[in-house]
Amino acid sequence: MRKLWVVGVILIATAVYAADDDPRTIIENVRIYRMTKELDLSSEQAIEFFPKLKELQKVEQQFTEEKNRILNELRGHISRGSADQEILSLLDEFESAHCRRLENLVTKTKEMFEILTPTQRAKFLVFQDDFNREIRELIKKVKQHRELNP
Repeated sequence: MRKLWVVGVILIATAVYAADDDPRTIIENVRIYRMTKELDLSSEQAIEFFPKLKELQKVEQQFTEEKNRILNELRGHISRGSADQEILSLLDEFESAHCRRLENLVTKTKEMFEILTPTQRAKFLVFQDDFNREIRELIKKVKQHRELNP
């Protein structure tokens, strides 16, 4: 009963924050619901776990933004034929950002895994892989459908 309450609270909270019909928000809500169920999280675990998961996602988001900025600058330098020194500076910046990302991912993952049992950790890893595969397949099917039915 307590686990059902946790799922209900999470669904209501995500529905309130997801007032739009953004597919990414809907996918994230489904992911949270299914993850809660699959990992069999207690109320206490859910309260600690999901903020840590959000921090992990934020690390990825920040890196993606920084990577895209650097890549755009590199494109400009390449098209202008800039000196190697300018390009090397951006490559160093990318390498630093990548290293920071990896360090932060390790730190945040350890913090998140401290909340879970070993079995829940294993279930989390398997769930992430399976869910991401399902989403990729779903996107592929939607694209195929759009191509056949323009």
